[in-house]
Amino acid sequence: MSLVLVSPEPSAPDQTTATATTETPMARPDPAALAEKNRQEEQVLKKRFIGMVLGLVFAHVYVALALAYSYMDNLNHLHTCWLPLFGAFICGMIFVFHVSIS
Repeated sequence: MSLVLVSPEPSAPDQTTATATTETPMARPDPAALAEKNRQEEQVLKKRFIGMVLGLVFAHVYVALALAYSYMDNLNHLHTCWLPLFGAFICGMIFVFHVSIS
């Protein structure tokens, strides 16, 4: 025994979607506008790349400064200069920011 669903009205394709796709053909983009847009995007990418490089370099510089200013006393206690480590953290965040938006 099988169950068959029967509807009283015949199924017809929806005419509203067929007319919406046949409007006007796509216009060709202006080459000068595309060139200007590409030039602006390249400038933005160049600035982001410079930000990435500077962030990474300065993060390493600050870690080196933190190591240079850290010392051990006579009781074998390590004394760390926290300001360069904070600078390294900030520069690392600048690097990560520029990597994430690129």
